[in-house]
Amino acid sequence: MATEVFIAMNLPRRTAVRLLAAPIAFLALQQMARADMVYVVDGFSNIGIYYGSAQLFSPGGTLLSTTYAMTVETTVGCQQLGVADGDACAAATGNAVVSGLATQTSPAPPPMFSEYLESQLPSFEDNNGLGNSAPDSFASGFDPNTTPTATSEALYTDLTSQPGSFVVTGDTGFVPYGAQFDYVYTFGPITFPVPYVTNNNPPCCATTMIAGINVQFFERDLELKEVTTPEPRGVAIAGVAILLWIASRRSSQSPC
Repeated sequence: MATEVFIAMNLPRRTAVRLLAAPIAFLALQQMARADMVYVVDGFSNIGIYYGSAQLFSPGGTLLSTTYAMTVETTVGCQQLGVADGDACAAATGNAVVSGLATQTSPAPPPMFSEYLESQLPSFEDNNGLGNSAPDSFASGFDPNTTPTATSEALYTDLTSQPGSFVVTGDTGFVPYGAQFDYVYTFGPITFPVPYVTNNNPPCCATTMIAGINVQFFERDLELKEVTTPEPRGVAIAGVAILLWIASRRSSQSPC
């Protein structure tokens, strides 16, 4: 029976973490035939989903419109496996999260996300997994209020990219939804298109991968108030003058 060697992919460092076999000397491990070894990459990534709404009110307080937006980022990982293996990892990551959120009921995903934005999540699937590539420093999780990222800040830009003139009168900031590990999904084992050569000692070629993905939700809601643009004084005076001229012309042309 082949011995399975799990290689932790908590990037950027990768090390062999355990063997599914009886304890053996490291020297003996080096001398084992390659045919008896099965190497498995053991990965983990964090995904931050930032979503929210912007309600636009008239100067009198009437709700005119509501805009919903979402941005997504995934900690770096898949593409360090190389193009072919990275694409396989990214596809598995995206599929695991999209299908997992679609079926999870306890706890359920955030209500606003489920109703207005979840259907758009597959459009974020790419060679990172889902959305933008987040820096390695967020491997332990996201906190956009303390340490914002370009992706989390982009949500505010999307929510306020509306026609017309307005001011922001309310902003909740980012409110975490759920606990740290309420939304965890897994995939694998998947088979790599190309055996992946790790930097372990001794070097080895991994042919399959398993992974866990932790999804964090952060909601941000804005209130906007429409601002009426006053008509320039010169234009208003010219308009009045034109109306007076038309009135005088009509008066002079009226029959006695």
